[in-house]
Amino acid sequence: MTGCGIIDAYAHVFRPAAISLREVDELASAGRDAPVEDLLELMAGSGVDAAVLVSLDAHDDYVARVLADYPKTFAAIAVAAPAELRTGGTRGVESLRARRNRFGFHGLRTQWIGEPGQPVTDSPALPVLRYLAEQGLLLWTYLPPDQLPLLPDVVREMPELRVVLNHIGFCPHDMQIDQHRRPRFDDPFPESTVQQVLRLSEAGGVHLMVSGQYALSTQAPPYPDLFRVIRRFAEAYGPQRLLWASDYPWTRDVPGYRAMLDLVPEVLPDLDAESLARVLGGTAITLFPHLAGGPTSGTTASPV
Repeated sequence: MTGCGIIDAYAHVFRPAAISLREVDELASAGRDAPVEDLLELMAGSGVDAAVLVSLDAHDDYVARVLADYPKTFAAIAVAAPAELRTGGTRGVESLRARRNRFGFHGLRTQWIGEPGQPVTDSPALPVLRYLAEQGLLLWTYLPPDQLPLLPDVVREMPELRVVLNHIGFCPHDMQIDQHRRPRFDDPFPESTVQQVLRLSEAGGVHLMVSGQYALSTQAPPYPDLFRVIRRFAEAYGPQRLLWASDYPWTRDVPGYRAMLDLVPEVLPDLDAESLARVLGGTAITLFPHLAGGPTSGTTASPV
């Protein structure tokens, strides 16, 4: 791969809850550890130059420290606190602004943007969404099935807002934990979801993340049961709006960090070198320009 480097557009880093405050659940148990040093080692071994770190929850402390230590290697996505969106108005914006003063994040991840069936213009989240658009921050969406239908109204209301659909646009529901301590979902792409994701491609500011296959497939890598839907989305969005991501640490051991990187040319074999470079890093650079610097460890991004 030539030109821009490889950028992992979605990874989590965190420490045990006794070391760094965070929420605890079945997936991120109290003792589970995903330190940045481990991610950096995996990145260097795979020729990955930079990464986007997504907080587990609204406790930003560890990701904030990592971002301060490695400002040119990482970008950061904060997670919306429920009150920031559901209370909304000036209070929600001020809360988010105060958090950003402490932690210079580049986008906000949310699973809620309004009441289903109600106009987005009436949503208490609207002031926060406008704040993101005005500040050039990304809306990092992981919307359940009742929330995705609201997103077209958001992008019509704020065409300047840049949006990233996490994990192939999948709508999370009924999460299970598999034997490898990874998230697992059944029936990830009903045709209704597929059609909504395809329609969202008509908005030029909406991007799609190529990630999470391990949690959505019923087959072994390279997860061929997802090829058709990913290729439909890739045709609609084009490589200039697709981003590769590892979803570390859930993929660290099975199928492995490098294996997630190798999936892109397997699922999208018709990409030429320039288009592949966009998916593996170029698109992320357009969203996070500060990551356009050199590799994390002085190595050169390796061919894939």
